[in-house]
Amino acid sequence: EDITDESVSLFLTRPEVQVAEASNGEWGSAAIIDQLVPESSSVHCKIHSLDVPPLSPSLGLVRSGNDSTTSVMHQWSPKEDNLVGSTSQTEHLGPVNRLAVSEDQSFFVSASYDGTSKVFELRQAHDSGGDIHSCFTYEGHNFGNELSPVRINDVSILEQSHSVATAASDGSLHVWRVDMVSSHHNQHMRRSRVSGHSVLRNIVHHDEGEVLAVSHFNTPSASILAYATQRGHIHSLDMRSSCEPFSLNLRPELGYMTDMEIGTDRNWIVAGTSRGYVGLWDVRFQKMVQLLRHNSPIKRIANAFGSNLDQASRPLLFMGCENNEASLIDASTGGCLQCYRVLDPSFSHVDSLALPSELLAMPHLESINIPSRPGKRVVSLDASIQMATRSSTSCASMNALVGGINPQGPSYLMTGGSDHMIRYWDLNSASKSCYVSGLERNQPPPSFEQIQVGGNSHLILCRQPSIPPTRLMENSKLASRNRRGVAKCDVRHMDSILDLKTVKNPALLLSASRDHTIKLWA
Repeated sequence: EDITDESVSLFLTRPEVQVAEASNGEWGSAAIIDQLVPESSSVHCKIHSLDVPPLSPSLGLVRSGNDSTTSVMHQWSPKEDNLVGSTSQTEHLGPVNRLAVSEDQSFFVSASYDGTSKVFELRQAHDSGGDIHSCFTYEGHNFGNELSPVRINDVSILEQSHSVATAASDGSLHVWRVDMVSSHHNQHMRRSRVSGHSVLRNIVHHDEGEVLAVSHFNTPSASILAYATQRGHIHSLDMRSSCEPFSLNLRPELGYMTDMEIGTDRNWIVAGTSRGYVGLWDVRFQKMVQLLRHNSPIKRIANAFGSNLDQASRPLLFMGCENNEASLIDASTGGCLQCYRVLDPSFSHVDSLALPSELLAMPHLESINIPSRPGKRVVSLDASIQMATRSSTSCASMNALVGGINPQGPSYLMTGGSDHMIRYWDLNSASKSCYVSGLERNQPPPSFEQIQVGGNSHLILCRQPSIPPTRLMENSKLASRNRRGVAKCDVRHMDSILDLKTVKNPALLLSASRDHTIKLWA
């Protein structure tokens, strides 16, 4: 007798039949046990006592990458105002907050305050001729929230897969897979196209506020999704199990989390807060081992080491802050190794010896004692009230970071800030640093210089001149139409830069902005 899908479904829905599943990664087995048979009932009880996890969803495996892409990135630095393509301001109807690129470089995903995530094929973006269009829009967070707009706060692509995790302002976390179809372009080239999506898992934490950050990492025995909520909890979800591997906590008086980074060795997690605190946890012992305080809110955190380095176990981080500066810090000791600071235009022509002392000082991270009792306050109530009522400064801030330290090649940092500028900082030679985008017409390019600040610490200053007065740039005896010359097309972002991501083979730079656009730079 032929067994059809309908007959199997009817059999599985019988009350005397239960299904026990066992899994290992994406492969597993399922056993159908009839409870009316005594021997089967005994086996069923034993299986349930083992608490075997259910079959994990298919995450969509990525194609094997090309090892030559690493060397391409090591030899590349972006050019000035070299725009490849841009989305229109109607592609997203709100600020584009975050970007994520798949490991096989086939697509990237955006997260926007309009409540949607869009999927863009990188091949189409590179060959677009200037106009970048999405091939798919995920609107799952908007279902059931038509009356209250939802913002997508963060997005992450699960390692070695085509699955995406999006974190939203309604306390929800969605995991969905980007479905791909492959076609043989010729006998040497194989192309993949986005064909749709499949929802894998939805999680909601209504009692913990917004989900602010999400990140994923694999271990030899688990596929863990870590996400931070507004109440200061860092939860974890094992995609291969129904249990929570670990849960970390950050005291509310330290401020809400602004960013979270996971160590490349999967042993530590670092989180920054709106009140300038930086917490370091050891995931193996699920314990906070270091707490630091910066003098300004933490905007972004990025790992400084690549996954192929022996020093990857060291929590060395790039950290973007207010005052238009970023730092390279060692979270285990609180030491600041390098600082990248943009000077106010009024100091652009001032000699370094004549600069105010605060502009030449390295950022200081104060070590805070961690209470041994879990419920004890880290900061006193009076200090918390003072920090909460402190007026925010209107100075520029660095909101986006991407870079890396490579002993065998160039080390760099690219930053994007609220001043609409994207800058490339060469960590080996400050004179090779440059701007990528953001200068207004007739504005002189910035200059970079490195200053030794005691010991092994280095300070790199960016002097950004302001636009000279019109009377110094043009001859009043010429007609106004003859003074302008050939006007360049304005390709810069019109608002704050919120995220930066690099693309390999070909080497490109993606930028997301509050002006609703995503731009691709070469």
